[in-house]
Formats: sequence, C-alpha cells, structure tokens
Amino acid sequence: MAENTTPRLAWLGPILGGVAILLTLSLSWQAYDRMRAMEVQLARRIGAFDAASQEARAAAKAANAALADLQGRLSALESRAQESQSQQLALNAMYQDLARSQDERIVADIEQTLLLAQQQLQLAGNVKAALIGLDAAATRLAQLDKPQFNGLRDAIERDMERLRLLPAADIVGLNARLEELIQNVDRLKPESEAEPAPKKAQLAHGGAVDTLTNLSGEAWQAFKGLVRIRRLDHPEMPLLEPTQLYFLRENLKLRLISARIAALQRDEVTFHDDLDAARDWTRRYFNPRDQTTRAVLESLGGLRTVPVALSDTEIDASLKAIRAARGQRR
Repeated sequence: MAENTTPRLAWLGPILGGVAILLTLSLSWQAYDRMRAMEVQLARRIGAFDAASQEARAAAKAANAALADLQGRLSALESRAQESQSQQLALNAMYQDLARSQDERIVADIEQTLLLAQQQLQLAGNVKAALIGLDAAATRLAQLDKPQFNGLRDAIERDMERLRLLPAADIVGLNARLEELIQNVDRLKPESEAEPAPKKAQLAHGGAVDTLTNLSGEAWQAFKGLVRIRRLDHPEMPLLEPTQLYFLRENLKLRLISARIAALQRDEVTFHDDLDAARDWTRRYFNPRDQTTRAVLESLGGLRTVPVALSDTEIDASLKAIRAARGQRR
C-alpha cells in the first residue's frame, strides 16, 4: 500500500505543479490584461488630460491676453482718471481764481461808486446823486447775496438812512428868486442917470399978456436947463458911458447866474461871494432911491442868509467797510 501510494503522489506533484503554473499564467495573463486595460485607460486619460491641458493652456493664454487687455484698459482708465482729476483740480483752481477776481472786481466797482458819491457830496453837495449811487451799490450786493459783504451792506444802509434825514434846501425857490433878480437887472437905474426934465410952467392966457414977459420967461427956463446941480450919495463914482452900463448889467447877471450854479452845487462860499459882489455893485452903481434898486438889495440880503451847504454829508462808514473788504480779498 505504501508503494502504490508513492507513485501516485509522485505523479500528482507534476500535475499540481502544472496546475499551479497554469493558475500562475492565468493570473499573470489576467494581471497583464488588466495592466493593458489600465495602460489603455491611462493613455486615454493622459490624452484627455493633454487635450484638457491644451485647452487649459489655450484658455489660460486667452485669459492672459484678456487680462493683459484689461490691464491695459485699466491703465488707460487710471491715466484718464488722473488726467480728469488733474483737470478737475485745475478747473477748481481756475474757478477759485475767477471767484476771487470777480469778488475783487465787484469790490473795485463798488469802491468807485462810493468815491463818486463822496465827490458829489463834497464838491456839489448833491445828496440825491449820492443816494442813487449808494442805492445802486446796495442793490448789487443784495443780488450777490454773499456773506462776506454783509458788513459792507449794513454800512451802506446806515449811510443812506443818515443822508435821507438831512434837511433839504429849497433850491427851486432859490432859483426862482435869483431868476427874478436877473430879470430886474435891466430895470435898475444908474446913479448917474439924468432926472426927467421938469414940466414947463403953463403960462396963463389972460386978457393982456405981455409978449416980452413970455419971451423972458422962456429964455430963463432954457438957461436953467443948461446947468443942473444934483447931490450924489457916492461922489467918487465915475459917470458910466452907455457901453459901460451895458457890460455892468451883463456882469451883474453873470454874478447872479454864478450864484444859481453855486446853489445847485451846494457851494455856500461861492454863493455868498457872488451875492456880496452883486449887492456891492448894485449899491455903488445904481440909484438906491429907486424902488427897483431897493427891492433888489433887499432880496439879495435875504438870500445871503439862506443856508445852502449841507453838514455831516460824509459816508465814512461805507468807505471804511469797502477798504476792509478790499484788504480781506487781498
């Protein structure tokens, strides 16, 4: 039994070895087949990965190009933004310069207006013209409505209120009285003008009139007419020729016209000087006993007491305020 078992076992070993080899080969083939499948699949995946990689590279390249384009555009936009910002800053600076120059021009114009108003008050005493100038300046400031000019507006308003309260002289009445005096100059009688000849005595016509008596009476009247003795209040005054009398009247009219102009200009010194000269000439060269002469002298004396000039007509508050505003602008 032992001998039979041994050959069987010996035969079984190669069989088992062949089976093992076959199993090994089968397993190797399966492993090889799996490896081939895996290689194919890997190759496919690598190909797909390569394609995806190429697509990714293309997409990345396109993205890089788009990014570069976007960066270029962004740089252009940034440069434009900087340029716009620079232009905005330049425009703001120009606007500020224009605003400052406009304010300075406004201040200069208002200062000129105030100086003209001051000249009207000082040289001509023309309160109405000064009020018109101040009102124009106040209206312009009100239209601007800028806070920096509020102090100037208040100063101008105060000066306007003070000027409105000044007493107004009757310039129209003065002109009328001076015009009447000018008209009366031609009716003034000079001191040296001859008195009218006395009327001849009417000779009585009676019953018996002696012709010789009539002739002697007429001769006596003619002789008395040759010499005339008169008393003059101003014996030192020379006799005026007709041409001199004409120029005297015209110069007297010019003096009265000058007084009218001085009254319109509120120049009280010139007004009084012209009236004094007119009154002196009237007293010296015209008959003081004449009614017209007395009326003219009385009227001249009355006009001499009429106030013409105005007091407290300064606008110092407005001028100080405009100088302060000009200093602030500078």
